Amino acid sequence: MRSTIAYVLPCAVLLALSILAEGRTFQFQATRELTSIQRRAPIDAKGPKIDNIKGIRYTTSVTVNGKDVVVLLDTGSTDLWVAPPGGIGKFNDSAIPLDLKYGDGSYGVSGTIGVAPFEMGDFKIEQQAFLNAKENTIAATTELGIHGVLGLAFQHGTASPINLAIKSKYGMDATWGRSVLHNIFEKNPDEPNFIAIDLARSDDMEDVVGGSFGIGEYDEKWAAVVNAPPLPLFPRGADRWTVLLEGIKVNGETIKLKPSTAKPPAPAGSLVALLDTGAPPITVPSYITDAIYSKIPGARLYKGPDASRWFVPCNGTASVSFTLGGQDFPLNPVDLTDVETMDDGTTSACMASITSTDEKGLPFEALLGTPFLRNVYTVYDFGDKQPDGTNGDPYIKLYPQTDAAKAAAQAPIIRAKTMQGYPPEIDAEKLNAEIDAAMGGTTTDPTSVTGEKDGESLLEAAGSSGGGSLGPAMIGLLAANLIVTIIVAVFGILNCRRHKGEASSSRSGGGTFSTVSSWAPTLGKPYASVPASDVEEGKISSWTRQPKPYASGPKEGEEGDKLLYGQPTAYAP
Repeated sequence: MRSTIAYVLPCAVLLALSILAEGRTFQFQATRELTSIQRRAPIDAKGPKIDNIKGIRYTTSVTVNGKDVVVLLDTGSTDLWVAPPGGIGKFNDSAIPLDLKYGDGSYGVSGTIGVAPFEMGDFKIEQQAFLNAKENTIAATTELGIHGVLGLAFQHGTASPINLAIKSKYGMDATWGRSVLHNIFEKNPDEPNFIAIDLARSDDMEDVVGGSFGIGEYDEKWAAVVNAPPLPLFPRGADRWTVLLEGIKVNGETIKLKPSTAKPPAPAGSLVALLDTGAPPITVPSYITDAIYSKIPGARLYKGPDASRWFVPCNGTASVSFTLGGQDFPLNPVDLTDVETMDDGTTSACMASITSTDEKGLPFEALLGTPFLRNVYTVYDFGDKQPDGTNGDPYIKLYPQTDAAKAAAQAPIIRAKTMQGYPPEIDAEKLNAEIDAAMGGTTTDPTSVTGEKDGESLLEAAGSSGGGSLGPAMIGLLAANLIVTIIVAVFGILNCRRHKGEASSSRSGGGTFSTVSSWAPTLGKPYASVPASDVEEGKISSWTRQPKPYASGPKEGEEGDKLLYGQPTAYAP
């Protein structure tokens, strides 16, 4: 999930400018000495606990103004918003309205910015800025007991809409709009400024709890990550956790990567990838998706007029790995597919968990969401301390958690256990017949797929009058699964009844969704009067309305102008 002052992109996380952090030097340490805070065990003795909701959402519990709130952990965004049942009581409300829109801009949260005491584990912040969301139109959040999002990305650049809104109203010296992590690190200057996350897998034979979430400390089980090579962010100074993806292998064969289409582009032979704990899918260009699933016997590609999607036998597997920093990180075969109940409720089917986007000119072209992150222990480091007291450039460290051979042997057992909670798998011949009918009676040979065709929308395909028609069971499954995995995975579940009964969304309609992540807050259209150069150089005073001479925050009950921020005109849609 990517929170930004972004323009509206029809589906994406995203996408603010990558702005260079001031006063940073490009310097890494190969290893970091384990300090006392990092030796603590268990990890949640100080750090917060992490929970796994249906294997697709990873949450923790925080306290805002004395009210316990379950929030989604999101390395794709920066800010904190909450909307617990019954509200959070009386707090210092700035009266600055803020709208955070997601996906195609048709859903999101809105409310006012406030400050209140904040607690998470043993960490306490006396006055933390947050968005008190009074309206939430995002499906499958409150239904799953999730009442907020905790952003875990950067403070600089345009990454924090809350911070920029506060500075725009109260002046550039205002500091009370900083993010939760920024405040924790500032309050604990002698402790390491990194977070470390382990995401567990549902029905895993060895690790079925939520995982672990450490602030300034490693999980003892994965402490060897300290010796992993640092992966520098790309581009340098990025305000999101983006790195270079150097390769993808399937069944031992390397997929040749086409030239990068990101802005700025990655070096030859690599792609720009975002590591996002708030995104349930992995998303890559369609030629990569096709290269992976065409290797699985019995897999079928559905091609509609606006999108494509792979159906895979539920016991089908392949050996897939992602290369970052010169190291291969295997993907557990069970993370290649999602089990879905067909709309008639009598059968189920498995669909690819790696989805496609061919949108060009975005800050990244691949999203490594939770299916990838369940296979690695990840350290998100905000930069090593320098002699002059500043931080070096941020970086990521990855430690592989999946033994490819062992995972391949256990995958059939895990999948069989998962399938016990679903109706029987749909007959292959019936599924193929429905796919053929939907494509106008044509048959797609998986071995002939080239992946050259751009991604298309199954929503439009399911509702279109041309090219055949889907059966009633397929319509609900396809339309729902597109929303689920391409837009936000669980946002917009429509008619698809997933395992253990998830609620359906009232969202309807089609459309092409351009990119790859679950959360794309959009704070209004760009102001044409604000040149991109002003934002890049940190000159946003032209956005200020009625600046105040103080930086301590708003007076309680003070009225504020409604500020809608947009991305610089250079990136406007």
